[in-house]
Amino acid sequence: MPKLMEDLRGEWLDLIRQARIEEADELYWKELFPLVESKFLSENKAKEQYDWLVLPCGLESSYYVLLIRALNPKNVYFIGTQEFKDNFLNMVVEKSGIKASQYIVDVVSYDEMNVSDVYEKIRGHLDLFADKKIILDLTRGKRILSVGAGIVGAFFGFDMVYVDEGWDDKIKRGIPGTERLVMVKNPFEVFGDLELREAKEFFNHYDYGPAIFFYNKLRERVVDPRVIEVERLLAETYMYWNSFNFKAALTKLEMLRDREKQYNLKGIGKTSSHIEVLKILIDENNKNDDYNLHLIVDLYANALRKAEIGLFEDSISRMYRVLELISQYRLRSYGIETSQPNVKHIESEYRNLTKEIYGFEKDLPLEVGLKDGYLMLYSLKDYLLEGISTKDLKDMFGVIRARDNSIIAHGTHLAGEKVFLNMKSLARKFIEKISSKLGKNVNVLIEEHGFVKI
Repeated sequence: MPKLMEDLRGEWLDLIRQARIEEADELYWKELFPLVESKFLSENKAKEQYDWLVLPCGLESSYYVLLIRALNPKNVYFIGTQEFKDNFLNMVVEKSGIKASQYIVDVVSYDEMNVSDVYEKIRGHLDLFADKKIILDLTRGKRILSVGAGIVGAFFGFDMVYVDEGWDDKIKRGIPGTERLVMVKNPFEVFGDLELREAKEFFNHYDYGPAIFFYNKLRERVVDPRVIEVERLLAETYMYWNSFNFKAALTKLEMLRDREKQYNLKGIGKTSSHIEVLKILIDENNKNDDYNLHLIVDLYANALRKAEIGLFEDSISRMYRVLELISQYRLRSYGIETSQPNVKHIESEYRNLTKEIYGFEKDLPLEVGLKDGYLMLYSLKDYLLEGISTKDLKDMFGVIRARDNSIIAHGTHLAGEKVFLNMKSLARKFIEKISSKLGKNVNVLIEEHGFVKI
């Protein structure tokens, strides 16, 4: 019965620990390596066909055989010491099955080896590598050899790869059967990746100014800046939108839509619905129900974004303004302007209600504040307050009072998440009532005013 890899690996480890190196090598190549190779090839398939595999070689054989077999390049360029060429090259060629016509070998002196030696050797073959698909190995080799080859490969834009594995620190060797192929990005591309990652992190944190800064840097560095350009335009759109500059946001968003068509890119998401929403928000001459509802929902969505990143005080200020907008919108439907209210016809109801709420009668206000607005709507029996009792009104004013006592209003302490959640719940209920009255889906509305993440 054939031995399992685990059993053979155990035998091999025992021989290594006993310093019976020759016996361990014989066991490895005769019985263990075929199993290692079969497992490695089944788990690591090359996705591309390479013209050349560049191998900076040390005093090893197995890693290079695995790489050649897995990558199956058309040609192999070995660069190593004289010792590698004399004692290991033939084994690699034999085990990998490459022909003499498929490889070339360069020898670098072990003594006083430096990066420039490696550079000159590889550079001498650039005519062979020109316009070819090249991959370079970083797995083994004398350190300066691997470093030099890595620098040259990065400079000339080679793909890079190495064989990773489990490691036994006691014997200072890799564990057979744990090998895996790892593709490495070109370091010069990685710098761009880091900047892109920073841009996206700022973008998804709703911090669009720094995101735009990184996108502008990336536009000058990447080979194909089309996606960068589109994402930058979206960041600019949201920066203006977040500041309620709806006209500037619409201009940027229409530019983004045009770029997507020009570049034949799939839409980044919500472009069409965003444009329709912004067109409604900039039409101040047509302040109908649709406009008012979108304005209220937009500020509500803005508040949600602030809360998402932990800016609860900012979010509470916005939720407070949402509640103000709602009361102003409904009062306006009765011809009541909050700056100069003409409400003599509800004076009696207002006085009775204030006595029930506060314990004393209040005169009609010269200007309508938030609480006064809802007291008037209650007196007018507006649909917004249907099903709400005077106790509910007191509870509602308690939520508002928590904001009034915070540092963002007249107090000295932070309101925090709890106050935000209470005000969010209150605002959401009123928005749902307005949406239902106007035949709108509140979830769709909020989604339309939400910003995409990338």
